[in-house]
Amino acid sequence: MFLEKIDITGFRGLSKLSVSLGQTTALIGENTWGKSSLLRALWSLMGHDEIPYQFVAEDFYRAACDGINDQELAIRLTFREHRPGISQHSQRLNRLSAIWTRHHMDMFHRIHYVAKARLQTGGVITEHYFEDAHGSRIPDENTDELIRLLSSMNPVLRLRDSRSISGLSGPTVESDNYIEDISDLLQDCTPERQQHITEGVYAAEYLLDRYFMNVPRRSKRSQRDIINQPGALHGLTDWHDLLRNMDNDTMQQVLSRIGHALLAAHSGRDLENEARPIYILEDPESRLHPTMMSIAWGLIQQLPGQKILTTNSGDLLATLPLGQIRRLVRVNGTTHSYLMDENRFSADDLRKITFHVRINRPMSLFARCWLLVEGETELWLLSELAQLCGYHLPGEGVRIIEYAQCGFSPLIKLANDLGINWHMLADGDEAGIRYIHGARRLLTDEHQRNGSSGGGLTLLPNRDIEHFLYMHGFADVYRREAVLRDLRNLPPNKIIERAVSRRSKPGMALAVIEEAMQRGVDSVPVLLQKMFDRVVDLARRQA
Repeated sequence: MFLEKIDITGFRGLSKLSVSLGQTTALIGENTWGKSSLLRALWSLMGHDEIPYQFVAEDFYRAACDGINDQELAIRLTFREHRPGISQHSQRLNRLSAIWTRHHMDMFHRIHYVAKARLQTGGVITEHYFEDAHGSRIPDENTDELIRLLSSMNPVLRLRDSRSISGLSGPTVESDNYIEDISDLLQDCTPERQQHITEGVYAAEYLLDRYFMNVPRRSKRSQRDIINQPGALHGLTDWHDLLRNMDNDTMQQVLSRIGHALLAAHSGRDLENEARPIYILEDPESRLHPTMMSIAWGLIQQLPGQKILTTNSGDLLATLPLGQIRRLVRVNGTTHSYLMDENRFSADDLRKITFHVRINRPMSLFARCWLLVEGETELWLLSELAQLCGYHLPGEGVRIIEYAQCGFSPLIKLANDLGINWHMLADGDEAGIRYIHGARRLLTDEHQRNGSSGGGLTLLPNRDIEHFLYMHGFADVYRREAVLRDLRNLPPNKIIERAVSRRSKPGMALAVIEEAMQRGVDSVPVLLQKMFDRVVDLARRQA
C-alpha cells in the first residue's frame, strides 16, 4: 500500500490543503505557502515516537489562533492498495482488515486515518480514528494499536542534515554525530574520516538488508520513460551490486551520508522487515554541489517506498517526471495543489517541454507567470523595457519563454495544469494571428474546465517586433544602424532588413534598449506598457 492523499485543515501554516501523492512527489511553492507544515503533519502522525500523536497549541493554524481559543484542526491520511483486492489476499496487509474500506467507484480498498484536535481554554483535546468510504467513523476498540501497526508498516523517515534537527520534537539519536556536511567529507581525508565514511556505507547496507527489500530489477526503458526522466540513474539490480561495483570515492561518500541519515531517521524504532517507508526530504539540494546532488538523489530514488520532498532546485526538478510535481499556491488563505495531467500530452509534447523548459529553463517551473514570446529578440527587449516601466520581471516571478520552436500549445497546457498564469505576445503576421487564435481556444477551454482563466493575449499591430518598434518611436535607431547614404526613398521593411543584417535581431533589440534608456519611460510603446501591467497583475495574484 502507499499514501495516496493528505487532507489538512487548520494545521500550523495551513488553513486548508488537499494533496494527492505518488511514489515520488516533489512539492514546490513559495516561502510560507505550507510545504514544511505539510511534511510536519505527516511526520507528527506517522514518524513521531509518540503514536498516536498528541497535538499541542503550537500545531493550530497560526493565522487563525493568535489569542483565540476554540480552534479545530484535522489531518486525514488516505492509504491505498496497489492492486484492487490485494489487501484482502495478502497476509501482511490483511492484519489491517478492520479498517480497509472498499470504494465502489474504482474497486480499490483504502484506509482513511483521521486525527483531529480542538484548542480550548483548558488545553488541547486530541482524537484519532478511522473512517469508511462514506466518511463515517469505524468503531474499534483497538484504534491505537492499529495506528501503531500502520505506522510500523509505513514508517515516515525524515532525512535531514544536523543543522535542521534542532527544534523538532522527538529524539535524534545523536544525529549530529551521524550526519555530516558533504563538503566536509570531500575535504577531509584523514583516517578517522575515512573510517566514518566506511561506517556509513556499512550502516546503509545493514539497514537496507534488515528493513528494506532489495531494489527491483528495472524493465526496459521506453521512449516515454527516457523523456520523463532524462539522465536518471537506472539499471541497478540490488544494493549489493551497487556496493560491490562502487569504486568511486564520491559515490562512497554520498552513500555514507545516506547511510548515516537513514540510521538517524530510523532512530531505534521497531520497523518491520518488509516495511515500506515514506521518506520526507526538505530541500535536499541545500549545501550540495549540483554534481553531488545528482548522485545523492539518484541513490535515494533507488530506496523502496515513497519519497516526498520539497525543493528549490531546477536541476533536481529536471530529473523528475512532470507528473511527480505538485505546485502549491496560496490564494485567500487556502493553499491549492496543482499537478500535471500527463494524459493530455503526447510523447512529442513531452519531448518539447523536456528540452525547452525542464532542461534549458527548469527554474521556470517556480515562476508565478510565464510571458510567452516568439523569439530571442523579445527575450532581450521585454525584460529591460519592463524595468524601465518600473517592473523587475524576475522579482515579480515572471519568466520569459520563447515558444516558436517548442510550440505554444504544450507550454500553455503545462502552465494551466501547474497553476502558472501566462500571457502570450505574438507578431501581427499570419503565423502570429494563428498563434493568438490557438491560444484563445486554450484560454476558453481552461475557463470551461475549471471556471478560471490565468492567461492573456497581446497581438502586435505590425508584422513583427522590429516593424512594431520602427513604427512606434524607434525608426531613427533602425535608420542609424542601417548605415545607408540615402534612406529617403527606401520603404521601412528595407531599412529594417538592412539594419538587422548588420546587427542581427538581438543586436537591434539591444540598440533599441540603449536608446530607450536615454529617452525614458515615455518612449516605451503604450501597448507594451499595458502588457507589462497585465503580466505583473497576473503574477501578483499569486504573491
